[in-house]
Amino acid sequence: MYAKLIKVKLFWTLLVVALIPMALISLYSYYNIKQQIISSQLSHLEAISQLKSLQIEHFYNDITNDLHIIHASPYTKNLILNKSSDLAGAKKLFEQQLSQYMFDDEINKIYIIGLDGNIIASSQKRVSDNDAAYNKIAFEEGKRTMYFSDIYLSDVSLGKDKRYLFNASVPIFDYENKVIGVVVGEFTADAFFNQIQDYSGLGESGETLLGKKSKDKVIFLNPLRHDQNAGMKRSARIDGYIGRPAILGATGHNGNGLSIDYRGVEVLAAWKYVPTTGWGIVAKIDQTEAFKPLEAIRNSIALTALILLILGVSVSLKMSDDIAAPVDNLEEEAYRDALTGLPNRMMLMELLEQVINKAKLKDTIVAVMFLDLDGFKCVNDTYGHEVGDILLKNVALRLTNCIRQSDTVARLGGDEFVILLCGAQDIKNIEKIAANIIQALSKEFSIGGSIARIGVSIGISIFPINTINADEIIKQADKAMYEAKKSGKNNFKFTDEFHSVII
Repeated sequence: MYAKLIKVKLFWTLLVVALIPMALISLYSYYNIKQQIISSQLSHLEAISQLKSLQIEHFYNDITNDLHIIHASPYTKNLILNKSSDLAGAKKLFEQQLSQYMFDDEINKIYIIGLDGNIIASSQKRVSDNDAAYNKIAFEEGKRTMYFSDIYLSDVSLGKDKRYLFNASVPIFDYENKVIGVVVGEFTADAFFNQIQDYSGLGESGETLLGKKSKDKVIFLNPLRHDQNAGMKRSARIDGYIGRPAILGATGHNGNGLSIDYRGVEVLAAWKYVPTTGWGIVAKIDQTEAFKPLEAIRNSIALTALILLILGVSVSLKMSDDIAAPVDNLEEEAYRDALTGLPNRMMLMELLEQVINKAKLKDTIVAVMFLDLDGFKCVNDTYGHEVGDILLKNVALRLTNCIRQSDTVARLGGDEFVILLCGAQDIKNIEKIAANIIQALSKEFSIGGSIARIGVSIGISIFPINTINADEIIKQADKAMYEAKKSGKNNFKFTDEFHSVII
């Protein structure tokens, strides 16, 4: 009992000692690898956002240079100031010159507008519906300084790939540095978006976003990879938690980290503010995709941990068995008779207590037989103690064969034995077992060529008829055994108390 308890405690102690370091190492390895993935991904995203911001600045610098070249041209000033002798010819020549700026698909049209709002000259490459294709705000803003409008969706047909437009304007100065007009250009952002929205290196879920602050919101300026129809319609509140990377970028912040995008999805993102345009550029990728390599790593760690756990359990069991073995042996010796291997008095009393407690619950009887061998001293004196010891072992074997598995044979010492009958159904059953024991031990024993004959006197006490106390029931059975010896030996007797109850 105590050996088992010690074994269990040793097993769990050894297992915990083995498991805790293993668990800590596994968790540290997983966490460390995850942090490395996060750091690598964020550096990659930051590089992409930096590249995209440079592309934005380069794009707008090119447009600024084009507008400055136009507004600084003498033809522009002379047309507005009416200093050409042939205004019609000069206008035609100038419009041809403007058309040369339409060498690519980024510029839709260019207008030279006087301070009174009248169009003095235009490229005329594109024709707008009622001249509504340019934003009149650009003219008003262009009187004061260089101006870029927000990107907007075209409301006229400009071809298959022409959907997103913006206006830019710059003031025209005379030779005395006074504002005399405005250059207004209409530009398409489709090619620009194609460049900005190159998803190379962003996997299946990654994308780049352009956002601009508008009052208490951030508006997404470009088409969205996961929601193409929501471009320039979707927005996020600055004080909200949805779309945090775009909010941070559009409000002047640079940085990176784990965040929530406009879909409410957890992402790894880098954001950068572009002062030239007042925009924020975001490069991001879903965490589920970024952390996908962790699945294989996690499975490998789990498999390794399982193998180590199995090894740890096996080693712990072996070590606990080895360590507890001496205690187990000592406990076995303490509870067993050294000669016969039967339970001794200590174990008998514990078993008797348990049997009596069960009998109380089930309302059954327990019989205790106290046995003393008849003629054993004569065998010892005649053949010696060595033969006597062998005889006791044989007696133990025959007694064990006379009872059921649920019953118990114990040796108290010398030639005294006790038998517990736990499930005796009635008195006749007990008497039959006692008679079988007397008959079995009456048969001769052949030991090393010697023949020994003995008998047995049996005293029987019954719970709860005689007593309900474990010590007392043994004493009463012992007393009945002496009565059996007095009456001629090799027989059995019940206690006097039992007979008085029966009578």
